[in-house]
Amino acid sequence: MNFRFASHSIRIRISDDEFSQLRSSKTLSLEVALPGHHIFKARVSIAADSDWHFDSDPTGMWISVPRAEIDALADGLPSKEGIEHSFETFKENLLISLEVDVKKRT
Repeated sequence: MNFRFASHSIRIRISDDEFSQLRSSKTLSLEVALPGHHIFKARVSIAADSDWHFDSDPTGMWISVPRAEIDALADGLPSKEGIEHSFETFKENLLISLEVDVKKRT
């Protein structure tokens, strides 16, 4: 799983294997060791309801995506297009994109 941060957006790119795990309701995890014995954690999972969810604190972020949108993404593969959702923030909206890396599809 790869996270790319840019101004007002986060792009998540996952492999075909990771996408299969996500579709089977497994949570995808990324941990980055930081100086000072800290770890930044990122998790992507299937939402328990039909809404996108984004939670964060200084230790990481947790993103949940509706199953219907994951299934629609699966139906459209292979494609360079992913799915996305915009979350309101106190400044500008934050756009979250989820893509399956089609270059690595088997």
